[in-house]
Amino acid sequence: MKALMFDYDGTLALVNEERFAEEYFFLLNVFMVERYKMALDHFNILDCIAHITRCADGAINNYDRFLKCFSDRFSKFDWKGVFESFYASEEFDKLRKLVKPNNKVIELLRRAKESGLLVVLATNPIFPRNATEKRLRWIGLSLSDFNHATFMENSHFCKPDPRYFLEICRTISVEPKDCLMVGDDDLFDGACTSVGIRYKPVELISKDGKKSLQEWLFE
Repeated sequence: MKALMFDYDGTLALVNEERFAEEYFFLLNVFMVERYKMALDHFNILDCIAHITRCADGAINNYDRFLKCFSDRFSKFDWKGVFESFYASEEFDKLRKLVKPNNKVIELLRRAKESGLLVVLATNPIFPRNATEKRLRWIGLSLSDFNHATFMENSHFCKPDPRYFLEICRTISVEPKDCLMVGDDDLFDGACTSVGIRYKPVELISKDGKKSLQEWLFE
């Protein structure tokens, strides 16, 4: 084993994803109305996320593809500036109250890195870098805690596309057979098995809390 990949939502972070999404779209709309005097239909955002998931060809990164999709639906506008301003705002920070660190998983991450394994933040790259950095701070982590992290700017595919996992392997120069993915979603995270990456559901960490890192990794 050479690399350990960790999902964020439901794995490193304890969060009700449905409630988080509802609050996210509400706060984004508040921000848009106050800052730009316009409202956003959250279905357009969801449609563009679905677009970058289904229509990825590897030619452009997720962020550029998302922004193009958004611009095609609205008048030409600095949408990149809009989203970056939102993620830097106090409105986005209000979501912090919905997110708690999963300390057992974070401890496993730290043990893995101390043992010399590469550790990867393998979160579905539907947030840009500045939002990903902030979401990590909410659980006491930073990008420096990882050897690699996926976000919109450096990713060309989304989960559950197997190419998402292969792109990570190419980036960290590790073969899929030497990687293990820890996640909470058998569809999105478990898709890694289709390219030869082992998958462990996060709930096993709680059950195996007394095992050593090596026992946990290689059982």
